[in-house]
Amino acid sequence: MEYKLKAYYRESEPPKMLRQEGKLPGVMYNKNVNAKLYVQLREFDKVFRNAGVHHVITLELPDGETVDTVVRAVQLNKRRRRPEHVDFYVLTKGQTLDMYVTLKLVGEAAGVKMGGVLSTPLTDLEVRVLPRNIPNYIEVDVSDLDIGDAIHAADLKLPEGVELLTDPDTVVATVVPPEDIEKLEAEAAEAAEFEAEPELIKKGKAEEEAGAEEAE
Repeated sequence: MEYKLKAYYRESEPPKMLRQEGKLPGVMYNKNVNAKLYVQLREFDKVFRNAGVHHVITLELPDGETVDTVVRAVQLNKRRRRPEHVDFYVLTKGQTLDMYVTLKLVGEAAGVKMGGVLSTPLTDLEVRVLPRNIPNYIEVDVSDLDIGDAIHAADLKLPEGVELLTDPDTVVATVVPPEDIEKLEAEAAEAAEFEAEPELIKKGKAEEEAGAEEAE
């Protein structure tokens, strides 16, 4: 599915004033491009709700030019939880992206029927892919998992054109014996303490060091 969004260049307009007018200030950038712009907040919400950070958004500029981008960061207002600034990373022809794709569990694990607990320590898989080939998700069939069995990243069947970047030995799903349930819950609680800052939806990658504009 294609996602399109009208974008407008901005110059001296204060970001605060734009927000008051229902507009979302931002920037589009890569190593060769760095331009200030804004989009209509309501339209951005509609598009971003479906495209997220995993799909290409084509920006339609006032001069008739179209630019393929992906959202690299959305800064939120901490109190209102509304977007205040967006970074669009401009793609070049033939460029692959390193990104995370959601894992989707399929089936019911055999070991769960015998009292085991399904553990899924990995929810996203890091891959390298051309923008137009980005899958919506990658399926993980857990039906054959008995207690003690595990599926690793290397075991997953990836769509054509998708290259695995996650460590192949990483456990994606496993069925834990009943006696290990408390240990599993303790590890999950510990991991929850290291969640990302809530006001940042997505951080940019190091290779995109051209540097997007900071929001006010």
